[in-house]
Amino acid sequence: MSLEIYLPVALLSMTTMLLAWRQPRMHPAWHARVLAVLIGATALAVLGVLVFIIMIALGPLERTNATVLGRVLIGHEKVPSPVAAVVCAILLMIGVAVARTVAKWRRELRTTRALGTGVVADVRPFALAVPGRDGGVILSSGLVGMLSRRELEVVLRHEIAHMKHRHHLYLVIGTIATRIFPPLIYPHRALCYAVERWADEEAAVAVGDRTLTARTIARVALAQSPAAPGPSPALTGSHVSRRVLALMGQSPPDNRISGPVLLSGAWMATGSAISPALSHQASLLLVLL
Repeated sequence: MSLEIYLPVALLSMTTMLLAWRQPRMHPAWHARVLAVLIGATALAVLGVLVFIIMIALGPLERTNATVLGRVLIGHEKVPSPVAAVVCAILLMIGVAVARTVAKWRRELRTTRALGTGVVADVRPFALAVPGRDGGVILSSGLVGMLSRRELEVVLRHEIAHMKHRHHLYLVIGTIATRIFPPLIYPHRALCYAVERWADEEAAVAVGDRTLTARTIARVALAQSPAAPGPSPALTGSHVSRRVLALMGQSPPDNRISGPVLLSGAWMATGSAISPALSHQASLLLVLL
C-alpha cells in the first residue's frame, strides 16, 4: 500500500480533531455543519481504505502483465494474508457495531413514540424532540409543573429547533462514524455540543432573553432524571455548564460569509481525502473484471 492512500485520510482525521478541539469563533450552526461533514467523511475515508486493503489482498496484480489501468495500482504491494485477515475482522466488528446501534435506536424510538406527543403523564422532568412524520415535542407533566410559562416557551423553542434543523441526523452521522473509527468519539462529542448550542441560540433569539434561556436550561438540568427516556435530542443533552456560560455571554456572529466558505472548504477537503481510495478501488474493479 502506498502513502497516497493513507496520507489524505490521516490529514482529514487531524483536521477533524483540530476543529473539535479548537472551536473557531463562529455560530454553532456552522460549526455543527462543518463538523458533521468532516466526521462523516473521515469515517468513509477510513472505511474505504479498509475495503481497498481487502480488494488488494483478493486480487493481487502482476507487474509483468499490468494493463494501463493496472499501472495505477502498481505501487501497491501484495497485502500479507495475516493483515488481510485482521482487516476482515475489523470490518466484521464494524458491521456488527453499526447493526447493533441501529437496532438500539429503533427500539428506543418506538418506546419514545409510544409516549405520544405534547404533555405526557410522567413525574420525571424532561423534554424531547422526536423526529419523523409521527414525531413532535414531548413534555413531561413533571417538567410543565416546575416551569413558568416563559420558561416553557424556551423549552419548546429549543426542541422545535432540533426538529426544524433535523439535528437527529447530525447525531446519527456522529454515532455511526464512531462505530467505524472510534477515535472520532471526541469530535462526536464536540458535534453534540454544537447541536445543542445551535438550539440554545435559536431559543434565545425566539424568546428575546439570553439570561432566561440560560436559567431555564440550568433549572431543567438540575432537576432532570438520568433515566429520561429515548435517544432523541433533549434540552439537557450535552455540556450544560458550558452552554449556560455561553448564553450568559454575547451572541455568536452570524458568519453569513465565513460560514459558507468554511463549509465549502470542508466539502473540498473531504473530496480530496476520499477520491484517492475511490479511484483506486474503481481501477482495481475494472482490472479484475
